[in-house]
Amino acid sequence: MDSGYRGEFMLKKSLSMLDVHQYSKDALKYFYKQLFEIYTDDEEVLKAIFLFFRMIIREDEDVKKIIEGMDKKEGIKAQKSKLKIEKIAETWLKKAYFQHLYHKYSIIRGYFTNFTKEIIQPKSREGKDKLKRTSIYYFDRYNDKYKKKLKRCRSNERVLELQKKYPKLNIVDAFAFGLIIEKFATTNEDLEWFENIVQILIKRRE
Repeated sequence: MDSGYRGEFMLKKSLSMLDVHQYSKDALKYFYKQLFEIYTDDEEVLKAIFLFFRMIIREDEDVKKIIEGMDKKEGIKAQKSKLKIEKIAETWLKKAYFQHLYHKYSIIRGYFTNFTKEIIQPKSREGKDKLKRTSIYYFDRYNDKYKKKLKRCRSNERVLELQKKYPKLNIVDAFAFGLIIEKFATTNEDLEWFENIVQILIKRRE
């Protein structure tokens, strides 16, 4: 394995891979179908599977939706919870990306750090410094994630084909925002549902 990947799959202390939930055949079939619907360009099965697990570690949203679909079939739910500042960063950036896509406003990290300072209002200098560092960390983390979604959407052949069908509409950025707020993924099924919504929107009311 490439040295750049070493240590990426280490589990948290005191956890064993034997503790991983044993998914049923139905859940694994769902995994297989969803995986190869997203990674259609992968030439080898092992490469696609390795990429999938690598993206679990990096908390990719498309991969997260697949796992949530598997968990739904099993009747289980992930126990991982988010810190308050992380939730604030996620929500703030989703709203910021709407403004960016709709009004072309810039997304500025300083605006977010000022926002968190007003919301949390740390009293000590140490608290202010810690809040700033944490705010910057989560801003960069989610901003990078959403930028990648936007870039991936704008180069996705299926999304671009849909844009050609509706040249008067901003299909690409609208679908990208759907990816950012986790309502859609770049699967054939989700693109079909998205187009159904578009058809309803442009249909004249009788």
